[in-house]
Amino acid sequence: MMKMHERIVAPLWLEAGNMLGESPRWDGAHHRWIWVDIAAGKVFVREAPAGEIYEWTPGRHVSLALPEDRDHLIIAHHGGISRLSLLHGTTTLLTDMGLRWNDLRCNDGAADAQGRLWIGTTTFDHRAGGGDLYLIGKGRGAEVRYPAVACSNGITWSPGGKTMYYTDSLARTIVAFDIEENGTIANERIVITIPPASGLPDGMACDAEGMLWIALWGGFGVGRYDPATGEQINFIEIPVPNVTACCFGGPRLGTLLITTAAKETDLAQYPLSGSLFAVQPGVSGVPSGYIDL
Repeated sequence: MMKMHERIVAPLWLEAGNMLGESPRWDGAHHRWIWVDIAAGKVFVREAPAGEIYEWTPGRHVSLALPEDRDHLIIAHHGGISRLSLLHGTTTLLTDMGLRWNDLRCNDGAADAQGRLWIGTTTFDHRAGGGDLYLIGKGRGAEVRYPAVACSNGITWSPGGKTMYYTDSLARTIVAFDIEENGTIANERIVITIPPASGLPDGMACDAEGMLWIALWGGFGVGRYDPATGEQINFIEIPVPNVTACCFGGPRLGTLLITTAAKETDLAQYPLSGSLFAVQPGVSGVPSGYIDL
């Protein structure tokens, strides 16, 4: 069990060499880990606890892969949302979200308890106001839920699902919303502000105690924050600067898996950049949702 304000170093889990490793997910129904390399356009699946690794290359800056069933993942990419067949490696476009994709791509997202997809967009230059946060449900229509962001990123929910947390990385803030079962969000408030010295907030996960674990791009780690106070209460050190995302999984959701990027990094100084790291922080996570589009 981590103690308050404890700092620990996460062990190496996989020397992956990902240019922009992102969006790790635990598929508990099939006991496997999923993540992507956005820059390489690749999707990876690794059987738990540390088994065979499989990869697919749907391309188009795939930024997110979420489990639908044993043989299919739902992926977000430059161009919209598609279904990836793990048996054949083929993709089927589900929706282009009604957008023009000239300088736009999908970024981070998550499945909620109702099986809907929350997905953010960003321009390739992360231009202020260039992206939005969308909700996609059964009808596959993309509805804007939070507009005009620069780099739409981490999304997670509190235990019980009554609060949604969201970050626009370049704003350096984590915003909380009250959320209704129909996907309506209200009562927006800033709960955490990341100072420049700590890096940029990227992907995040919530634990069973309601604390947020936030990957810090340029910050060499993952911070654990209390959304009630905004205080950082623990820190997982990673031996590379650009830490991109994290998720809980494994037995009893007791493992925190962390992705990193080799992009914008001095590889001679930080040769493990782009690797994945895993730690048992002594607290379990909140189960992730499955996509049902």
